[in-house]
Amino acid sequence: MAGCSTSGAVPGQQQVGQPYCNPISFSPPRPFLFGGYDPTNKLPYSENWSLDLQWQPVSDLVLTLGYLGNHGVHQVLPIPFNQPGIATPTNPINNQIYSYGYLAATPTTAGGCDDFNDSSPTCIQLPTEAVQTTVGDFAASDGNTALRTPFVGINPNADAWIAEGISNYNALELGLVKKFSHSFQVDASYTYSHSLDEGSGIGAGLFFNGNNPLDPRTSYASSDFDRTHVFTISYLYQFPTIKDAGHLVDAVANGWGVSGITVAESGEPFSVIDFSGTAGSVFYSADDFVTNPILPLAPGVSPKQAMSKAGGGGGLVNGQPYVNPNSFTAPLLQPGQEGVPPCQTVDGTQVCDTQETGFGTTGRNVFRSPFQTTFNFSIFKNFKFTESINLKFEADAFNLFNHPSLDTPDTDFELNSCFNPVPCYNLTPNPPNSKGFGIINNTIGSPRFMQFALHLTF
Repeated sequence: MAGCSTSGAVPGQQQVGQPYCNPISFSPPRPFLFGGYDPTNKLPYSENWSLDLQWQPVSDLVLTLGYLGNHGVHQVLPIPFNQPGIATPTNPINNQIYSYGYLAATPTTAGGCDDFNDSSPTCIQLPTEAVQTTVGDFAASDGNTALRTPFVGINPNADAWIAEGISNYNALELGLVKKFSHSFQVDASYTYSHSLDEGSGIGAGLFFNGNNPLDPRTSYASSDFDRTHVFTISYLYQFPTIKDAGHLVDAVANGWGVSGITVAESGEPFSVIDFSGTAGSVFYSADDFVTNPILPLAPGVSPKQAMSKAGGGGGLVNGQPYVNPNSFTAPLLQPGQEGVPPCQTVDGTQVCDTQETGFGTTGRNVFRSPFQTTFNFSIFKNFKFTESINLKFEADAFNLFNHPSLDTPDTDFELNSCFNPVPCYNLTPNPPNSKGFGIINNTIGSPRFMQFALHLTF
């Protein structure tokens, strides 16, 4: 892969301000990639507790006030155990004293650099970044990431499913049940709750969603399925019967009723991620396929501002962004910071690596999709032929008002569209926003539809 110097106090160790290796091949072998399950894992379990108070003021009415709690431990998380460390001159890792995922190159003329291994006199590269390992699809383009791992020869994207996650759930529950009497029945409930964890659902079993995966507590936040407010009501009403009605009047006017279910609930939380190297490049370059790093908000911008119309977000239709893609930034590291090589002057030209990024500080799931409501309504008519033969006609309208329940927007930002050792960040993708970053493109559930049914009982 490279020819390395053996000079210096430690043979094979890079020296401050000196080139370490000169690439001699640009098709190096990839480190071994695998996933495993920690055999020392303990079985996940949860502890549950609840308290309910019920009051029945009259025979057909019950009021409920309740609290429900849950604490889960030993939840399995995908942890990239071989994540590269930060190598510095005072903390070398496997003879590496610098940390970089890209290759700094300064053109002496416009268009002077055509490729990352351009050796032409118009392209000046940083000598201390000559090592370029291969982690993924881009050959010899991942800096020295593969040499800063705890286990050299194993891919930085290798992960182990480790049972170290936790979760918590707390809910206040209000309920009202009116049993069927006086031709009316209703069942209503309201839940005010908060569910928190370090990873939710199937996605949490494939990718670590958050910032530094070696510190899972940094991803402790609202669960992907968390809904703060949930209100549900179902009802049934049968219209009064005209007594002593003739056969015609009884067939036309009697036996009618209506029923329905209405659900109103908070939208689901979500994060804006970017695994193109805009975040965490010093660890994975642009070949991160085991984590979903959180793209941090720009200084001074809150999640609420990014989703507000005044802040360039809040769009629900017509291709307008729900989250303003211009509200984010790359967590850039400066030369000399976090192991990034300092600037060097080469043949009179100063060359600096100003494109390396670390993890951000914006938390997981700080955004929330729009509030969702659904109205389902039915009208029915009962026909009684004999004591044992009855017919029921029912017309059902699902999503009666045809109100869309909007999904989360496109949260997979790729602000480094180059995906190569010389990144090209686009931190102002809107306008234009041709890739639809932050735009809601899908709905949950179906549009309004109707169905008619006949039920014969005998």
